[in-house]
Order: sequence, then structure tokens, then C-alpha cells
Amino acid sequence: MEYRQVVTSFLTSDQEVLLLRRSGKVGSHRGKWSAVSGYLEGAEQPLTRAVTEIREEVGLSAEQIKLTRIGEVLRAYDKENDIVWVVHPFLFNTETKSIKLDWENLEYRWVVPAELKAYDTVPKLRETFDRVRYDLQSSPAALTNVLRKVELLGEDKIHGATFIGNEAVRLFLEVSQASDAKDTRTFFSHLLIAGLRLRRVQPAMANVWNLVGKLLQSVDRYAIDGSSLQELRSLVSKIGVEVLEGAIKASEDASRNTAGISPQDGVVLTHSYSATVLRALELGFKAGRKFKVYATESHPGLEGKQLAKKLIELRIPVTLIADSAVNSIIHLVDLVLVGADSVLRDGSLIHKLGTLEIAAAARNHRIPVQSSCEFTKFSVQDYLGGRPELTHSFDSTPAELLSGYITEEGELPPTKVEQRIRLLQEEIYP
Repeated sequence: MEYRQVVTSFLTSDQEVLLLRRSGKVGSHRGKWSAVSGYLEGAEQPLTRAVTEIREEVGLSAEQIKLTRIGEVLRAYDKENDIVWVVHPFLFNTETKSIKLDWENLEYRWVVPAELKAYDTVPKLRETFDRVRYDLQSSPAALTNVLRKVELLGEDKIHGATFIGNEAVRLFLEVSQASDAKDTRTFFSHLLIAGLRLRRVQPAMANVWNLVGKLLQSVDRYAIDGSSLQELRSLVSKIGVEVLEGAIKASEDASRNTAGISPQDGVVLTHSYSATVLRALELGFKAGRKFKVYATESHPGLEGKQLAKKLIELRIPVTLIADSAVNSIIHLVDLVLVGADSVLRDGSLIHKLGTLEIAAAARNHRIPVQSSCEFTKFSVQDYLGGRPELTHSFDSTPAELLSGYITEEGELPPTKVEQRIRLLQEEIYP
């Protein structure tokens, strides 16, 4: 798969937006409608390239255009050409509608934004336009409380990815309830404002990015079909509940599958706090598997202490150990079982700081290392070329140190991860 950096500039005038139909001489998407676009060259700044393309493609000088907004980068998978377009969106305004085309385009039209859906466009053109047509940096007064909750979710250092992901879906639903929008366009902008912020709150957790992306994509499809405001509100509630219920079921199924690999009579080593792992241990123990657990304290957040407390409440034998004590007890362990914050396309695991060291120690003693997680923790963002951001609380464990992932569909070897993420990408962004 190839990744290509491009700029896409939308020109507006008198509340209309310019569309260009690509000629047969261009390298891709011949005959389709687009905005002014072009490849980034070397270390060139996107805005510089945007202005250059406008001059070359439609004959407008820098003095004839005014920058209105720079949008958040959008990544669009082009299945036909097996390319990920990394799109830098821009919005410009011009007072002239007199356009002079070069060889790259056959014709042009000025259209009202609502007409975009009627055109056969390059991939994700309308979604790219949404990144600049709305002021997504604003904070509507009606959303003040829920946007503050979004910020607090980003500050949560205690809960695991399953909890954070489910809470992100609940906050998305709360945005729908809090919005005071009087029309579908404003309502969708409120969802987009909150949705894009939610996707950034926990950058190491793939399920937040995936679940919110699925919600936005689903709502967007209904929004362009001409649904009324009330219909759209009802659809958001319906979709949100379905996504949340699906996420909860996937976590439960992953836990049930993981319970089946817990040792009949042995020792499990865990690290950090994972609701999926906790539930798996509970189910395994209830099924009669008489294992013992070592739980690391998991500095700096000490999430392991919370896990140990929960295990004690479940009457599962557990010993809380310092992170530094892993090497002294690793020879006693039969299975290392951890959760996941993100699973990358190469099969590597992003998880709590210290996971890499534990996995390396386990390999030296030929102890299996399994990660229990739902497919929503497989990083579509990474697949599209935007590697999740790691803070000081996380590390990355390479695929060769892992035995496999236990998911809602059973065990998956690290070598099969990319194939499964590709399917997940198609499910989220059909």
C-alpha cells in the first residue's frame, strides 16, 4: 500500500463552492469531480502548495484569494488504487468566479454545498470539505459541559481502553442531547466538533479513534440523505446505542475466549488494569481453573493495585508485586496475560509502560504472552499511516515477543493482524 500526501483546496464565492472535473491526462481519478488539489513535494509546506495549485489549475493569484480556514488532516483509503491519501484541507474565498483551467481539468462548476452529494467525486471529497466548511475549533455554548467532560476523559489515567472507549461513545450521545441546533447542518457540525476532539483525547487507544470514527461515518451517511433534524437526532441515539452494545458484547466475548486459555493449575502474570483481562480471569476461575495471579503495581499510575483489589473481591488468589520484581518471579509463571491499548498493523502491541520488558523476560523463559482485546483496539489509524501517539505511560512490544491476540472471534496470531485491520477499516469507512 502506498501513502501520498496531497493538498485539497476549496474555493468559495457567493456561498457556492468550486468543483473541477479531472481530465484524462492526470494520474488518478480521471473524469471525477474534485477541488483544487496537488501532491506535496519534498519538505514543502502544505499552504504553499495549496496557493501554487490554485494559481496553476484555475488561474487565480495569491492576491485574488483569501484563506478562510485550515482543516484537520484527513486520511482516505482508495481501495481501487490501494493508496492512502493523506489530505491537507484548505478553504479559500474569492470574489471572482472567472476561472482559467489548465490541462489537469476539463470543466468547472460553482455549486451550493448541498449539491456535492450529486457528483461523482474523488474519494472522501465531501468529508474533506466538512473539515473546513465548519469552524471546528469553536466551542458552542450548548456543548460547554459535554466538551469539558471530553477534556476530563483525556486526563483519565486510571481506566483502561475498554472503559475509555465506551465512555467516548456515551459522550457522543450526550452531544446529541445537548446540542441546541435548529437545523441538520449545525447539528452535524456539533457532532463533528465533539467527535474530532474525542478522537484525540487518548491518542494511544485505538478503540476511541475507531468507535468515534464509526459513529461519525454512520451519522454522515444519514445526514446527506436528507433526514430531518428530529430524524437525525433519533438516528444518532439509535446508532450510538448499537455501537455501545456492540462494543460491550465484543469485550465480553473476548473475555470468554480468553478464559479458555487460562491455566488449569498454574500462575498468570498480569500488568496494568484491563477490564477484559479481569473478566477473563473471573470467568476462568468460576469455571474451576485454580490458577494464581501475580499483578504488577504498574507504575506510574499503579493501575495494577486496582486490578489486584478487584481480584481479591472475586476471591482469586493474587500477589501484588513491584514492577522491578518481575525478573525474580518470571520463572514461576505459566502465562503472561495483558490487555491492549492499540494493536498496530505489524502485529505489535501498545500497552502500559513495562509491557515490553515483561514480554522480553517471558521470551527468555519460553513463557507465552497473550493479549486479550476486541478488534476495535486494532488500529485503523496506524493502517492509514497515522501511528498512534505514545506518551510516557505506554510502550510498544514487537510482534515477535507476542504469542497472539485473543479476540471476540478467538485467537489471532500477530502475522494476521494487518489482514484483520484491513477488514475493520472497510467496516468503519465503507
